[in-house]
Amino acid sequence: MVYWLLAVIVVVVGLLIYMNVKKRKVVPVADLQTHKSCAYCNEEIAIDAAICKYCRGVVVN
Repeated sequence: MVYWLLAVIVVVVGLLIYMNVKKRKVVPVADLQTHKSCAYCNEEIAIDAAICKYCRGVVVN
């Protein structure tokens, strides 16, 4: 009797974990932005750049 109870508990916990993992959504690597356009020269620069490496313009945002 104890083994059946443990088996049911293990199955229920396993199903809960499976359903939780299934709900998670992974963002594809292709959707992550790594570059943005400079407002002055329209060249692609790094997303965290403060100054454009091509025209030396101060990039806002």
